[in-house]
Amino acid sequence: MTNPLLVGVDVHRQSNTIAMMNSQGVEVTPRFRVANNLPGTQEFVRQVTQIMAAGDFDALAIAAEATGWYWFHFFQTLSQDPDLQQWPLTLYPFNPRVTEGFKRAYIDLDKTDPSDAGVIADRLRFGRDLPAPWQLDDTYLPLRFLTRYRYHLVHLLAREKAYCLAILYLKASEYNLPDEERRPFANIFGAASRAVLQEFASLEEIAALPFAELVEFIDRHGKRRFADPAENARKLRRVAAESYRLPEALRPPIQAILGWSLQHISFLERQIKRLDTAIAAQMATIPQTLETIPGIGPVFAGGILAEIGGPARFHYQEHKKASSGARPSRPTSRPTRPASRAPAITTCATTSAKRPMRFGCATASMPPTTTASITRCIPINTSGPSS
Repeated sequence: MTNPLLVGVDVHRQSNTIAMMNSQGVEVTPRFRVANNLPGTQEFVRQVTQIMAAGDFDALAIAAEATGWYWFHFFQTLSQDPDLQQWPLTLYPFNPRVTEGFKRAYIDLDKTDPSDAGVIADRLRFGRDLPAPWQLDDTYLPLRFLTRYRYHLVHLLAREKAYCLAILYLKASEYNLPDEERRPFANIFGAASRAVLQEFASLEEIAALPFAELVEFIDRHGKRRFADPAENARKLRRVAAESYRLPEALRPPIQAILGWSLQHISFLERQIKRLDTAIAAQMATIPQTLETIPGIGPVFAGGILAEIGGPARFHYQEHKKASSGARPSRPTSRPTRPASRAPAITTCATTSAKRPMRFGCATASMPPTTTASITRCIPINTSGPSS
């Protein structure tokens, strides 16, 4: 590749702004816009093919900021277009932070769509530390959609539970005490606890129920698994006696909101279980050894593979470690911590953004031994870097 056409695309919901330049940084055509839809992309291809032929270019490289999913259909259409197949085509999705950092090298550059497209094209011309070229990944992309949706649902579940606990304080202020020994139920969202919160509209109803009936109610809804349901009943009565009393006018709406919130929590939990099944089924089609590591199941392994991707992305072990977050940066301006005080390594999801992994759980902070096992289980491309 001696004379490539370099194209920068500033992607938006309705339109894409295009800048084209040669390897010397000279723009070969005025910057222009096309609609971000199929007809607009076809018009883009028509103009590109004309410029490629007129300028005697021998390769085509296109870069765009990966803004949401607005770039996806654009890249997918270009990768399959027969008119572009006559030249070597490389597509680069840039993290917006890459463009933002490169833009700082310019002086007094306005924040406009045409200027952003020019910066993207110039960053592509600069060439150093480019992301892996994009191609549709039929293996890992479906898995990534599932694991990221699970991440989304788990955060919704955590938010709903926090809201539910806030409403619960209004109904029974002593129900969710910091001291777990005084709580009537260890799991506030367990089956027996939910039954109590939904069946009894007020604390007075709990206090008025005969003790033996209350014990039977708890034991039945707890599926006979409580070691001493009478002790749970005594703690529940203590909650009823020591909690603040809610004004009569607020009891119906608070009880209704609490019931709806618990139903929403149940729905989200069912959806997450279904997602776990779908993730496990998708993982069954992918050869991998991550699940041989103790504590790594299909969901966690799926999150790792979905975010890191296939071995073609990595040419060296250090590249793989840096991408996964297993090789933290070590600034030379201050001394390195002793090994005994070294922090746990946080595995990261998005290569350029270094965000916590989207496994549908909390940030995946793992000790170095586990992280090293994970990086060993992910192969690298032994054929060396691509040109």
